[in-house]
Amino acid sequence: MDCCYNPYFHKGTALTAGADSVEITITNPTNVSDLDCFEFVLCVNPNTVVTGDPLPYTINVNGTAVALLNNLGIQINTNRLQPRKRYFGRYVVNGLGGATYVILQNTPDCIAFAR
Repeated sequence: MDCCYNPYFHKGTALTAGADSVEITITNPTNVSDLDCFEFVLCVNPNTVVTGDPLPYTINVNGTAVALLNNLGIQINTNRLQPRKRYFGRYVVNGLGGATYVILQNTPDCIAFAR
């Protein structure tokens, strides 16, 4: 047994660009429950996948692509997350308007920098 194992820690190991979003593939994405802590590090530079305008992130959790939001509930775009920085938040099921999403707490606070 690994004494340093943290089930809430996820690494973004791959990015897949679509027409309207970029999906993050993470380690240990299954069995994440409502309001579980969600620690996250992006291990891939988004500039290698997105060459045009910034796109919103989605993250694959429990087999479903869910929105990645900042602490104000605004969708996080590809120009906002830094690779190798640790982000902290929660996985929320049936939150705002019945949506499922991951909300990160230590992203830019100012709305001008959130998009």
